[in-house]
Amino acid sequence: MKKTILALVLTASAATLTAAQLVEAIVVRVGDRVITRTQYARRLHDGFTEIEQTSTSPAEATTKKEELRKNLSTDLIAELLIKDRADRLGLTVSAEELKDAMTRLKEQYGIKTDADFDESLRKSGMARSDMEARLHDTILMNKVFARELRQRDELADKELRERYDREKERYRLPERARLREIIVVKPDDPSKVEAARQRANGLAAEARTGDFAKLATTSSDAGTKAKGGDLGEVARGELLPDLDKAVFNATAGTVIGPIETKSGWHILKVETRLPSEVPAFESVKDRLRKDASEDAWQRDYKAYIDRLRKDAFIQINEQNVPST
Repeated sequence: MKKTILALVLTASAATLTAAQLVEAIVVRVGDRVITRTQYARRLHDGFTEIEQTSTSPAEATTKKEELRKNLSTDLIAELLIKDRADRLGLTVSAEELKDAMTRLKEQYGIKTDADFDESLRKSGMARSDMEARLHDTILMNKVFARELRQRDELADKELRERYDREKERYRLPERARLREIIVVKPDDPSKVEAARQRANGLAAEARTGDFAKLATTSSDAGTKAKGGDLGEVARGELLPDLDKAVFNATAGTVIGPIETKSGWHILKVETRLPSEVPAFESVKDRLRKDASEDAWQRDYKAYIDRLRKDAFIQINEQNVPST
């Protein structure tokens, strides 16, 4: 699932306190900055919302929520340390910078109007003021990183190849097949199901002797009909179990089906079969460079935060951490 707008700014939400919040229980203190119980609970709620919107299974969501709860205090301390550092460096965010960032955010998500933007925020459980505050903090943090974390030159091919030789199994491609499909959708009316089944059988017979792509264009009920039924490459395990088993037990050129599922009947042509393989260095060089840069940045970031922590007054009041 595509990430929501909430995900883009969730990591910068240590807000400015109101007068009412000053009398609340304090969960985290870093110097003169604090996180109250309400702020902590809100951050936890927003994180849980994002996890629920992007996780692929309940088990994955549960694991991610546990990780968030475990690491939240550490993450909030880091954010407050960075804000304090921004003050010391005299870094600020102008209204124009914030406006430009909001515009880019809307463009990234294809949002054309303010009404659509507000609706997207509503679905994420946010008000516009919340978004602006978090976006402001994100910009400020990025300014600190640009000033304080050293910029790395692109790694030379020799260094990348050494990394490739050490970690190439990490980039291994799964077994794949290139497919075309013809689908006959199962009717809602039970009296019409048998006719649809017979239609699927007839199309399968025709597909085995004729032009599969042309037949898909004229007869398939799937959205891929405009492309001659072209599904592109699929990896083992991506299809429904019955379809997956049939495809990866077939040879290139085979027409499979019709195979019945809850939604209808599937007729598949296996155009090509590709084995699991480690891609050549040149084909993954850009990804290697990106991964190496990200790994290096994470190491630099951790060391930077550790340095800031050594010189800061930090207090965590575990008794005030919200239980939910």
